[in-house]
Amino acid sequence: MTECNSISLQLTKVISDVKTENMTNKGILIAFFIITLWGSNLTLLLSLDTAKIQLPLIVLAIIWQTFLYTGLFITAHDAMHCLVVAKNPQINHWIGKISVILYALFSYNNLVEKHSLHHQYPATESDPDFDHNQNQNVFIWYFKFMMSYWDWRQIVGLTLTFHLSHHVLHISYINLILFWVTPSILSSIQLFYFGTFLPHKRREGGYTNLHCTQSTPLPVFWSFITCYHFGYHKEHHEYPQIPWWRLPDVYNSN
Repeated sequence: MTECNSISLQLTKVISDVKTENMTNKGILIAFFIITLWGSNLTLLLSLDTAKIQLPLIVLAIIWQTFLYTGLFITAHDAMHCLVVAKNPQINHWIGKISVILYALFSYNNLVEKHSLHHQYPATESDPDFDHNQNQNVFIWYFKFMMSYWDWRQIVGLTLTFHLSHHVLHISYINLILFWVTPSILSSIQLFYFGTFLPHKRREGGYTNLHCTQSTPLPVFWSFITCYHFGYHKEHHEYPQIPWWRLPDVYNSN
């Protein structure tokens, strides 16, 4: 058996396994677990008396909540590809909507439209996630990237939520800043850096595939820690029907 045929069989098995997982509702169980863990952890952190907690523990709590925020968005991203509840698109997209609202009051429909363009026209003028400047400075690209997704309604909504949480629910401003605001911002940086900048930035000699992307060659554990395997980006563009937790199988079969 040739190597090419071996790879083809591995990919066929992964795709077959994903179809089986769709029938057993594995996607919705994973999504429910992430959303529940995010919510319960945030509730706990917002109720803490930070004056009695050592700084290293606060930093660890921020890092953990950042990781959960990233998982929340990755769940929404899989919903955009109808991978959370493949056999029921309506429930699938409702989970996506809930995830991005919890994340930062994003418009799910707007994200779906722009993400579709990103997959259809990667690294072109029609790609809303791509920076066409020659130097592609990471800071400038991140700023442009975020500004393309924000609007005044989000800013007003988040500002009202922030102050109402303090005045109505009596959550301290310090806790809100440490465990609600900071992790969401850090998560956006994490998602951008590992899921957009590294995979899609220009390489010397140009792109080598029609998806204009490459994967970050990290071991499976670190791929998960950095961005829920979103760094296996070439594989995601080649097989958008594969959920995030099966991307390592596709990556390792190539």
